[in-house]
Amino acid sequence: MNWHQDLYNRQIYFDLYAEEDTKLAVQQVDDLVKLVDIAPGASILDVCCGYGRHAIELARRGYQVTGIDLAPKQIDEAERRASESGVEIEFLHGDAREMSFPRQFDVTLSLFLSFGFDDDESNMRMLQRISEATAPGGVLLMDLWNREKEIRDFAPLTIEEREGGIRVEKRWEFDQWNGRLNWQNTVRFPDGTTEEWDHSVRAYTLVELRHMLTEVGFQPEKVYGDFKGNAHTLDSPQTITLSRKL
Repeated sequence: MNWHQDLYNRQIYFDLYAEEDTKLAVQQVDDLVKLVDIAPGASILDVCCGYGRHAIELARRGYQVTGIDLAPKQIDEAERRASESGVEIEFLHGDAREMSFPRQFDVTLSLFLSFGFDDDESNMRMLQRISEATAPGGVLLMDLWNREKEIRDFAPLTIEEREGGIRVEKRWEFDQWNGRLNWQNTVRFPDGTTEEWDHSVRAYTLVELRHMLTEVGFQPEKVYGDFKGNAHTLDSPQTITLSRKL
């Protein structure tokens, strides 16, 4: 089992992040709809959709949404939340590196640093499947780390104190030969117990990403520093790219 199949099937992921991230998703969806200029009623594919926080907000706005994720626990939670929200979404348990659809989508989304989990060959295969799923003239939005900012602000240890006396420690490493940010997470609970997992993401440069997107049939068009559409700089909190399917 790879690290992301491990983490995203753990209850601790929901306990630590779901409440806050779900609240953030409302504004994020408002912003990305404006940024991409998504037409009313458009079909949208949410790749690595997790528990559906963005997909549900998009469906509330009248879009036809399909979400796919490799972690069954995430998909189960997404279906439960969609049912509670009264929206219809097609959630699929599947591997984005092998996905295939009988139709193509107007907009494809890769949100929340969900691209770059695996090796370059696997990541490229995922991007090829994304291209095949996106209609000609359609748009791919990718939400990535700002690689340069992450490297410049790199710290080997970060600590976050959370409510209830919970302490989250992250020990970071930048693998220069492979262009990966690796980190080990340790959650310390007040009773002295701990829970640990690893993380590893390929941090592509924009030049690398441009070549990859072009190779699978996309025309990279714009890059922003956040969902608000602000200019991308070395200080931007995110790297948001928009690419057009040729």
